[in-house]
Amino acid sequence: MEIIELSWFQLAIGFLSLLIPGAILWWFKTGLNRKMVIATIRMTLQLLFVGYYLEYIFEYDNPWLNLAWILVMVVVADFATIDRSDLRQKVSLIVPIFGATFLGIVMIDFFFLEVVIQLRTILEAQYAIPITGMVLGNCLRSNVIGINDFYYNLKENQERYQFYLASGATRSEALYPFFQRALQKSANPTLASMATIGLVSLPGMMTGQILSGSSPMTAIQYQIMIMLAIFTGTILSVFLAIIFSNRFVFFENDMPDPSIYKG
Repeated sequence: MEIIELSWFQLAIGFLSLLIPGAILWWFKTGLNRKMVIATIRMTLQLLFVGYYLEYIFEYDNPWLNLAWILVMVVVADFATIDRSDLRQKVSLIVPIFGATFLGIVMIDFFFLEVVIQLRTILEAQYAIPITGMVLGNCLRSNVIGINDFYYNLKENQERYQFYLASGATRSEALYPFFQRALQKSANPTLASMATIGLVSLPGMMTGQILSGSSPMTAIQYQIMIMLAIFTGTILSVFLAIIFSNRFVFFENDMPDPSIYKG
C-alpha cells in the first residue's frame, strides 16, 4: 500500500479546521482563543523539532544518544508531573519521582523490547523511543493523578491517619488506604481506555501503522502490546513514585512535610 505524503501546503490547509472551534469559543466568550493559538503554535514547533531530531536519531541509531534522549524525556515528564499536580516543586519530590519514572521505564523497556519483541539492540531507536514516549506520556498523567490524590487525601484525612498510628499501626499500615485509593484513581483512566479500545476508538499507534502500510492484524498485535506496556508502566510508576517520595517527605514522627502543599 502506497503512503500518501502530505505537502506543507496540504498541512497548512488543515489548520483552517481551527476556525470552527475558534468561532465557537469566541461566540461563547470562553477566553480560550488565545490559549488555543498558543497551544497550536507550541504543538507545531515542538513536533517539528522532534521530527527533525528523530530523523537524525534514527539515521545514526546510537544507543548512547537514544538513552540520552530518553533521559531528557523522563526529566521533562518529571517536572511536568510536579507542575501539573497541586504540590510544590521541591527536591523531596522531584528526585524520587525522577527515580521512580526512570526505573519504571527501564523495566518496561527491557521486558517489552528485549523479551517480547526481541530486538537485536535493546535501544534501537525505531522501537525504543516511540514505545518509551507512549508509555511515558501515560505514566505522566497517572503520576499526576496518583501522587496528587495520595498526598491531598492524606492531608484532608490527617486525623484518620493519626488515629491509625495511635492505634499501633506502622506508617506503611496507616498509609495503606491512602495508597489503595491513589492506585485506584490513577488506574481508572487507563482501564477505561482498555475497555473501549477498538470499539469506540482506534488508537494513534494502530492508525499510524495501518496508514504506513502495515496489515491491520500486525497493527493490532503491536497495539495490544503497547496497551499492556502502558498499563503496567502506569501502575508501576505510580507505585514507585509514592514509595520513593514517602522516604523524602515524611519526618521521623511519621508526619508528612506540610511545605510540599501549595497554599
